[in-house]
Amino acid sequence: MDLTSLTGSPVATLPDGFHRPSEVHGLRPGGRSERTRRSRFDHELVAAKCRCLESVVASTFRLSLADLRGSSRGEAQIAFARQVAMYVAHVWFALPLTEVGRRFDRDRTTVAHACRVVEDRRDDPRVDRVVAAIESAADLWHRLADAAETDR
Repeated sequence: MDLTSLTGSPVATLPDGFHRPSEVHGLRPGGRSERTRRSRFDHELVAAKCRCLESVVASTFRLSLADLRGSSRGEAQIAFARQVAMYVAHVWFALPLTEVGRRFDRDRTTVAHACRVVEDRRDDPRVDRVVAAIESAADLWHRLADAAETDR
């Protein structure tokens, strides 16, 4: 996939109303708030968030869900897309590495490696813009899920 086609401006900004996790919760990425600790064991909600995230990532990188969920590493493009999905699941949903690994059929060390790879590649403004767009979608889903949980 040519990331240039997915990026416009070289500056990665989030749309109005969307914030990085540290701005919303006053935490570093991966930090936990009281709300996160309570809801992290809601496996049905976690599963739904990860399925939605997989769909967004697969669509963004123009891959099938089967490619993204594949048991082997696959081509570099597929591996990077999977790494982005794991990174966003860990950082935006504040899931522990072990839980992210369980959801993506990988171990926690693979998830930790994925997070490092994505962080390093975010130095490229084009990659940062794509990841920021996926984070925006994750943030929207997180807000909708929280609103639905509050309405119960």
